[in-house]
Amino acid sequence: MKKNASLLLLLILLSGCNNPVSRSWIIPVSIDPSDLLYTPAQMESFPIRRNQVLSSMDEGFVILRSIDHRSHNRHEFRPNNYFYYLTGCAAPYTYAILNKQSGHTFTLSLPRHSIRTLIYEGGHLSAEEVKELFGPDRLLKYDDFQVLLDSILKTGDPVYIDRSDQAFFRELERMAGKEGATEFRSVTELVDEMRVIKEAMEVERLQKACNITARALTNVMKECSPGQYEFEMESVIEGTFRTFGAAMPGFPSIVGSGPNSTILHYELNNREMENGELLLMDIGAEYGYYTADITRTIPVNGRFNKEQQTIYQLVLNAQLAAIEQMIPGNMFMDGHMAARDVIVDGLEKLGLMTDSKSPWQIKFYILYPSSHYLGLDVHDVGEMGESFSYFMQHTPDESMESRVMEPGMVLTIEPGLYFRENGLEQLFEIFENEADSTEIAAFIEQVAPVYEKYINIGVRIEDDILITKKGNINLSRYAPKEIRDIEQIMRR
Repeated sequence: MKKNASLLLLLILLSGCNNPVSRSWIIPVSIDPSDLLYTPAQMESFPIRRNQVLSSMDEGFVILRSIDHRSHNRHEFRPNNYFYYLTGCAAPYTYAILNKQSGHTFTLSLPRHSIRTLIYEGGHLSAEEVKELFGPDRLLKYDDFQVLLDSILKTGDPVYIDRSDQAFFRELERMAGKEGATEFRSVTELVDEMRVIKEAMEVERLQKACNITARALTNVMKECSPGQYEFEMESVIEGTFRTFGAAMPGFPSIVGSGPNSTILHYELNNREMENGELLLMDIGAEYGYYTADITRTIPVNGRFNKEQQTIYQLVLNAQLAAIEQMIPGNMFMDGHMAARDVIVDGLEKLGLMTDSKSPWQIKFYILYPSSHYLGLDVHDVGEMGESFSYFMQHTPDESMESRVMEPGMVLTIEPGLYFRENGLEQLFEIFENEADSTEIAAFIEQVAPVYEKYINIGVRIEDDILITKKGNINLSRYAPKEIRDIEQIMRR
């Protein structure tokens, strides 16, 4: 009840500020990192989550670790998502066991202490601090925990693990032995659906991550000019993240200009930006392990030309139509389908499509489903439904259903259009099994003169949407996206 009341209060507060005030783009974000500390009331969420996991298990153990420094490539320690979600603990070299059949439902280990850890890492939390903060009913020293782990793996009981932590999985397999009877299962089947509906404290961190990211994007708008390099804009972005206490990007920053704006996951960020080009930025600050995911596309010189404005406005119209569909009771893919309809209609009017019902022509321009979950991962976990999965291989049928949206879900919405320089030339290879070569040739002949005008224009506009009881809240609302607002900020 406390959790629901807290979330309701947060949604009421957020719903009162759906739009920035008077287009001044003052973004409400504080440098104060005290909001990274959980209150005692917020810490109550973690035993509730653990109990929910245990109640869904018939037998066996959940065994997770926080991950050590050698098992990831982030520039500073970050706990494993499943470990953190169930414990609230962000300490390195820490292990957890959940089991409802023994006398101890929640066991935590202490990291190994040595003179080296004291010198290089400053030591770790004491046993008393760990008990007070995280509430394990059993706390073991590292060596004692390893003995317990070894005994569990010899029982033959099923063990739920995080398979993304491949190093730990291999270690457990080795301990179980080649002839071991241990059945390893994935913890995803116990936890993923829990992570779909965000609690109030999760929404608060996502909101701050979005606000920091919005500040970074507006800072780039103020600094961007021809002759600069993409990595200079990346430094503005990630410097802003650090300024407001975001430890790191939630994913590699995409900062692509000109032809690079048409590459969906471009990450080199080393090109010199030229006058008359667009700059596409797909970025997200990670705050308290929750990441934003916002994309804005801006003109390098501060002014959209006619062709850029045409494509940009079409994508923006599609995104706005999609956001209207992102309400409880609608399907996960309804936003995507609304955006698709706007884009297809616009492309046909521009002369860039010859048949608005052609699956391969639609697929040529609409390259990906426009939404995904957001949370501890930039592509967060959870079932999205049949039509989402089908999309990855086919154009979804109108009659296919996806998952129903519910209050507490956080989804992105990111339609885009990308006019690659050699896009038309690739059609024969891409769609050789879906269309006759004469049909493709006729399409190219008809649309090529129009397509030529838009070459190297890539536009993506992405926002992070919280589904609420009565509609939705755009968590990334402070990042400007209207043409007039972007140009106003960039006016020098």
